[in-house]
Amino acid sequence: MILTEQADIESIRKAGKLAGETLEYLGSLVVPGISTWELDQIAAKAIADAGVIPTFKGYRGFPACICASVNEEVVHGIPSKKKILKEGDVLSIDIGVTVRTMKDGKDFDFIGDTAVTFPVGKISPSMEQLLKDTQKSLYAALAVCKAGNTLDDIGGAIEDIALARTYGIVRDYGGHGIGPSYHEEPFIFNYRTGSKVKLKAGMVIAVEPMFNQGGDRVKTKPDGWTVVTQDYKPSAHFEHSLLITDGGVEVLTKRPSEVLDNGVVV
Repeated sequence: MILTEQADIESIRKAGKLAGETLEYLGSLVVPGISTWELDQIAAKAIADAGVIPTFKGYRGFPACICASVNEEVVHGIPSKKKILKEGDVLSIDIGVTVRTMKDGKDFDFIGDTAVTFPVGKISPSMEQLLKDTQKSLYAALAVCKAGNTLDDIGGAIEDIALARTYGIVRDYGGHGIGPSYHEEPFIFNYRTGSKVKLKAGMVIAVEPMFNQGGDRVKTKPDGWTVVTQDYKPSAHFEHSLLITDGGVEVLTKRPSEVLDNGVVV
């Protein structure tokens, strides 16, 4: 989606701001003993109280407001009362918030989509490094997100950090454009493909690197949603929604306490 009208930009800023705020709040509650179902219920209430819509609930049949993926679960984990977090786990929370407005006589959705992998209590040094490096790759990607640069600039910035640490890069999933139907072109690979597709001012995209401690390969569990690493080694996932501008990038889903580096516009 390419936005040029100020009213539309304000709507997507609202969606991104609420997504970032809600994700930070959920992160503060990630402690040993809480279930991913409880976190989903808290997210549902926060989103409802803000008067907006949980993007994921019902999307292609997904049953929850957040994706909650633990340890070897890469993305799309379904919250469950049985999934109780324990010391040393890592939890990826992916959340979407939709602001619905009337445009040309029809409902039009503006979406903020963001994710963080949180430590549960004290985690191992290798897991700390995995989370740190995956987030670092997101920030490296943000630094090259500006009009005139290419999708390969994004993928290359992410890939370079993965290769330096010999992480597996999830290749079956990646970033995407964001529009009223949620996922739109272009698909944004987390590695170089040779793409010369250029970023344009007004584009709204989500960048979301996913690194594995083991190999690249993933598979989907029998529930039809939860994606896990094929070797069952841990994974990390970070994501921001962005508005490409003439001067660089605006991070729509920045969390209130988040400090961005690399000269990224906020």
